[in-house]
Amino acid sequence: MEGNGTNKSSNDGAGKENEVKAQAKKQLEVEQQTRGIAEWLSLYRSSNAIFKLTELALLPHDLSLPQLHLLSVLSERGGILTTGEIGRAMVKASQTITGLVDRLEVQDLVERKFDRRDRRKTWVRLTAKGERKLEEAMPVANRLAKELFSVFTDEERQELQAKTDKLQTVAMRRLDEALERRSF
Repeated sequence: MEGNGTNKSSNDGAGKENEVKAQAKKQLEVEQQTRGIAEWLSLYRSSNAIFKLTELALLPHDLSLPQLHLLSVLSERGGILTTGEIGRAMVKASQTITGLVDRLEVQDLVERKFDRRDRRKTWVRLTAKGERKLEEAMPVANRLAKELFSVFTDEERQELQAKTDKLQTVAMRRLDEALERRSF
């Protein structure tokens, strides 16, 4: 009898060990299938919260964050770009850029020029009023960014920048490849 009890006990131990191993294997498979989802969702939520906070801060300046971004892109790149160049810099579709330019043009912050040689091209130029609006609104966005990122040490902020740059590089490459495949 004693022998039977010992065997049963060791069998129970082996059975539990196999069950634990099977659960660990299943958990690893689930983690491999969902790898990056939690991080992506965290980045997405953070981005949306920062976007909404910035939008609220910009309300008194009668600018949206995408409009501020467009003015900033123009300013950083010499004041005049095609809508296609703006779209690539902002990672936005051409129809989105058209809508942004329409709204900025109504406020006289940008002006649109059609290319005489290539009618498919539209040039967008930052106006003096647009430059002043950018100078007025950019410090608001900068202050908010400084406040939000103050939760990080300088080292953590640099690490975050390096990691997000790496992720952006990979995502942009994949996006370019996907868009190339679609255009054929």
